[in-house]
Amino acid sequence: METLQETARVVTSKPVQRAVVNTVLLVSTAATLFCTAAIASLLFFQNFLPHEVVTLPLHLQYGSGINPYGIASLQTPPMKTQQEYDVSLILAMPRSNPNVERGNFMITLHMVDSQADAGLHAAAERHASLHQGLEGANVLFTSRRPALFPYMDPLVSVASRVLFLLYHLFTPGSSTNSMIIPLAERVLFSKASDLPKSAYVEVEAGQTIQIYHAYLQLTAQLRGLRWMMVHYRISTFIALTLVFWAFEVIFMGVAWGLWSVTLGSPPGDADDKTRRLEAERYEYEDEDTDRVETFPTYRRQQPLKYEPEIKPEADPEQPLSEIPRAGADADDEDEGSFDDDDDDVQHKDSGIGTSYSEEGISSIRRRTSRNKL
Repeated sequence: METLQETARVVTSKPVQRAVVNTVLLVSTAATLFCTAAIASLLFFQNFLPHEVVTLPLHLQYGSGINPYGIASLQTPPMKTQQEYDVSLILAMPRSNPNVERGNFMITLHMVDSQADAGLHAAAERHASLHQGLEGANVLFTSRRPALFPYMDPLVSVASRVLFLLYHLFTPGSSTNSMIIPLAERVLFSKASDLPKSAYVEVEAGQTIQIYHAYLQLTAQLRGLRWMMVHYRISTFIALTLVFWAFEVIFMGVAWGLWSVTLGSPPGDADDKTRRLEAERYEYEDEDTDRVETFPTYRRQQPLKYEPEIKPEADPEQPLSEIPRAGADADDEDEGSFDDDDDDVQHKDSGIGTSYSEEGISSIRRRTSRNKL
């Protein structure tokens, strides 16, 4: 029973309650911070990791200038800083005589910091006609590359058509040829520079060139952390979450410590708490020493028994005010009793080991008689 009471008192004590509350707060806060770290990792993936391959449609404009041209928006999705890109143009062209006989032609690329709005389209139309530059747009990157429609021997082309006649009859797209023209490699924009928002592409082959579709393709060349985030997504996500969570826990501990120091109790309260705890400890020690305890011993020896010593109660001392002083006045009844006592003392006292002698007694009687007179 005493063990249960002792356990209950320890469990319900203020230090234990404070420790339990602090533990619950720490665990709940750490769990909340872990969820926050996971969300932060997802946002970091979304903002830091670029799209590996982006294909943008390019609508070529015919009849507005010397050559067909087109404008593509680079804002959806946007490019990333400190990231290398390979830029290429994809042309889907029929295998027609004008295209086969075209020979070499040039492709021009301009990356500008202006949005693909009406102003940029007007500036692009003037540039396609006069080639005096894109007015009102800041060109961030420029490239100009050659292109050539793939050549095929006429005899081989006829033999292929004869052998695969049914295939060519039921699939008209079989005579389409796709060209991939590299325009730039390892294009990188630093943090200090602006990112391009639009791309201007001009096919310098005249208005007679025949093109089905045109696409501008951006391929991100991943390195370092971005490469790991693409090829090891789960491992990188877990590692980033743990790193974010560790920093959050560290900052939480620092903030908690500063908050405890700022809102801590003043020195006077601390001294009062110390004195109160010492008083409780002394009281607890007194309670322990007042109990009978038995300690086990080895082998056949009798167990040691501890019994607290009983403190003797102090005899009440007679105060000095109750002791009669020599020569003091007394009542009539006290005089008679006093004389009787003196007579008894004379008859009973042997004079050995006493504090008063007969001479002292006679002197006291003479003083009392003088006071009476």
